[in-house]
Amino acid sequence: MSVKVNGKKLHLTTFEVSTTGANIRKCLVAQRDFAKVNQTISNVDLENDESIINSLDAQIQLIDTYTDFLKPILKLSNDQVKKVEESDFSDVVDFANEVIEKVLGFDSDKSKESESK
Repeated sequence: MSVKVNGKKLHLTTFEVSTTGANIRKCLVAQRDFAKVNQTISNVDLENDESIINSLDAQIQLIDTYTDFLKPILKLSNDQVKKVEESDFSDVVDFANEVIEKVLGFDSDKSKESESK
């Protein structure tokens, strides 16, 4: 089975992503990595220079993690990766979350449809 994800918000095409074990694993690993980085960012001690630097490093890592996740799961070309990197970061986050939700079967569009019935 596969799911479709519209990349229009990032000036990309619609992607078809298979729901294989490998892609499910990529989604779970990405979620774990996002959580680890967010934890480092959230635990910053503004009175400690090393903590501030670690938080900034984590923010850079977070940006890279989203691109590192999207490139293989969507089989992005270098030009498409560049479009992702040049897009608004909140749009990239939303898009990556949509990919994860759909691959893992938590498609919010389907949930909304079933709630309205």
